[in-house]
Formats: sequence, structure tokens, C-alpha cells
Amino acid sequence: MEALATIIILLHPISALGLIWVFFNQRKWRQKGSLLKSDNRKIALKNHEEVGEKLTYGVMGVILLAFVSKAIYFTIINGSFSSTNILPGHFHGWVGLLGLAMILYLRKLGRSVKSKRDSGQSFSQIKDLHGRISDIMALLILIHAFLGFLYLFKYL
Repeated sequence: MEALATIIILLHPISALGLIWVFFNQRKWRQKGSLLKSDNRKIALKNHEEVGEKLTYGVMGVILLAFVSKAIYFTIINGSFSSTNILPGHFHGWVGLLGLAMILYLRKLGRSVKSKRDSGQSFSQIKDLHGRISDIMALLILIHAFLGFLYLFKYL
């Protein structure tokens, strides 16, 4: 049963690694976007917007997976679990919830950029803020992943 518990607790970090890869590929848009022209840029921009939407839902799913996998883990190991077992009691967990708030805000900014661009309004300030929030998130993601790696030893 402990092997099953270990596999279950590893579901969150493994799926999170996939999302981290997608997030950092998504950030490459800032460099690629200025190099592309015409139809290629429009296609890449549309892809950037679609991936951003999917990434938001992916983050929600990975966070939900963290809670569910901890609940299952404690049920297997202890025979039951309480809400205190799944609530964040450490920096890693709270940064994960902060990351959720930030990705939702990032998506809101991205949608605002699209809306203003489509209506012909100025959007450079919002676009700049969107990029800066992404920069902050990149740093927090690296810290979060490292702490998660260390925190994982508690379960293995």
C-alpha cells in the first residue's frame, strides 16, 4: 500500500512539471512575437491566447490534484484523513494558492489586452503588466518547484 501512496503523491509534482514546461514555453512569446510578421504572427498570437486559457485550467487541475492526492495519500497511510492534512501548512502550499490567484489575474490581463487590441484601443500598458506579472510568476514557480521537491522527501 505504501507504494500506491507514493505513486499517488507523485501525481501532483509530475503533472506540475508538465505545466511548468508549458508556462515557460508560453513565455517565449515575448521574444517570438516581435520577430514574426503578418499571418505567422497572427497564428502565433492566437496560439498564445489559446494556450494561456488552457494553462489556467491546467493550473486549477494541478492544484486540485494536490489536494486530492494528499487526501488519498493520508487515507492509505493513516486509514483516514482530516481537513488539516490537506490544508497548506507550509510556504510551498501557500505559494501554490498565490500562483492560482496570479494565473487568474494573468489570464484577466491577457483577455483585456485582446479585447482592447480587437477594439482598436491602446493596450501597451496592460500588455507590459501582463509580461511583468509573468516574470514574477516565473520566479515564484522556480521557488515553488524547488520547495516542492524538498517537501516531497517528507512523503517518500
